[in-house]
Amino acid sequence: MTPMKEDYLKIIFELGGASKLVSNKQIALSLDIAAGSVTEMVNKMVEEKLVTHKPYSGVQLTKKGTGYAEELVRKHRIWECFLFYSLKFNLPDIHDEAEKLEHDTTNEMIDHLDDFLGNPERCPHGGIIPDRFGH
Repeated sequence: MTPMKEDYLKIIFELGGASKLVSNKQIALSLDIAAGSVTEMVNKMVEEKLVTHKPYSGVQLTKKGTGYAEELVRKHRIWECFLFYSLKFNLPDIHDEAEKLEHDTTNEMIDHLDDFLGNPERCPHGGIIPDRFGH
């Protein structure tokens, strides 16, 4: 899966798309991209059964899409914890660094990092970190 597709899944999840419809406009604004680009990517994700789409209403993650999104959010937030608490990065800097790292991290690596950090429940920004079982 491409990093861009992963970013779409993650932002749909963060906008509440696991339980409600999220508009293409919300996605475009959140990712700072053109609405036409969102439509194109949504169509690809529908084909891959990552989201469902209701024209003029929005998209919602499927069970498969939600699983991928939870995994990405988990990786991102655990990296934020490591960067902030262990490497002493400044809070404003950790998001961009975690954004790069999340795409190339295996589940095994993130599980070890999670254990190393003592299994934090929240990232430094206060976001809930899904556990390795998706809870």
